[in-house]
Amino acid sequence: MPEILQKNWVYAFGLIGPLAFFSVYALWLPILIIVLCNVPRLVTVIRAEGTASLKRYLAYFIVPAFGALSALWALIPADAVSTAAKFAGYICVAILAGLVIRHAADSEKRKIVFSTTIGLLIAFPVALLDVSLSGAIWDLYKSYEFNPNVYSRGTAITACLLFPLAVGLFRYTAAWQSIVFILICLGMIFGLYMEAAKLAVILGGVFFVLVRWQRKLFWPVVLLPLVIAFVFPVFFTTPLTEQQQCRLHYTMDSAYHRVMIYQFSTHKIIEKPIVGWGMDSSRSIPGGASKVGTINCIRPDGQPTKLNIGGNLPLHPHNASVQIWLELGLIGTLLLSASVLILIRRFERNNSDNQGRAIIAATFCSICLIYNISFGLWQSWLMFTMILLGCIVIALQRSSAASEQQQ
Repeated sequence: MPEILQKNWVYAFGLIGPLAFFSVYALWLPILIIVLCNVPRLVTVIRAEGTASLKRYLAYFIVPAFGALSALWALIPADAVSTAAKFAGYICVAILAGLVIRHAADSEKRKIVFSTTIGLLIAFPVALLDVSLSGAIWDLYKSYEFNPNVYSRGTAITACLLFPLAVGLFRYTAAWQSIVFILICLGMIFGLYMEAAKLAVILGGVFFVLVRWQRKLFWPVVLLPLVIAFVFPVFFTTPLTEQQQCRLHYTMDSAYHRVMIYQFSTHKIIEKPIVGWGMDSSRSIPGGASKVGTINCIRPDGQPTKLNIGGNLPLHPHNASVQIWLELGLIGTLLLSASVLILIRRFERNNSDNQGRAIIAATFCSICLIYNISFGLWQSWLMFTMILLGCIVIALQRSSAASEQQQ
């Protein structure tokens, strides 16, 4: 590997912002650069720690293993196997990237924060300019029609990155620079079309303050969204009346369609509650492509009308907790919850102060909200985002040598 790449690999984090807004499915690129440019470092680390030390990561592979097993009862076995294999691959790459960051020099960790921040600040004005030009920039390199919602993924990624980057800037620069960065990010999040990102930063901000104030609140704050996610389908076992559906439709149309998707998915969960329909089976669920039934409504202007809103289940439920229940049932939900708790526990034990724990709590809660409102569980760009986000959080860890050696 050329020496110049080994010395400057940290600048790959500067690609996150531009890719998040303009080519989100290419977020694998900075991860590839991080791993390839540090192969000698990885070899040294693995030799020093021994391959036996890698056994501590085995728990993370339980979910993809169960997903592969679900091919035995999945609607489309090939989908279950391929998605399980990809998920296991994401975990392998995440482990390698995490090892690189954990053994990076302090100067490299600072550059990770600065590079990511600069990348976002470069992407923001270009995205805003494109929105003001009605997609003139977008049309230059995309084949489908522009819609301001195309930047919702970038906005969601910004919300996930906000807390670790803001704290990193606060540590390494003047406080006012961190405050300016926060205000710019909030302007983007609240100025663009992504309601989940708005809710995520509000909730994350509240939880950050709570954990920063009282260290003992860390686990209650972390467990709260996990428990809500675990029981989430229960809230949709009772169908809405036509009157309630009409009211929700005219209050927030997108929310109405999501609720109908959740209700359909919950009824399918009840059919196979223990092991689910098989990994990545959401797009193949019987009846999923059918249209939601027509209902009679009264418009706000008093005129009667009929509503027929979308399909029962287009591609995926747009909710991680509903999707894991639907595809892998109670067993898969418990396994995924356990894996997440193990990961958070390891992050938490490697942070010796309230500020570090507050970063983890706020970021995790933001991720939970976005995952449970907007996107599919196995989407590749979101997996890559989580890997890069985990790298940034690791770069900010401040722990005793004993604690780090233990982990």
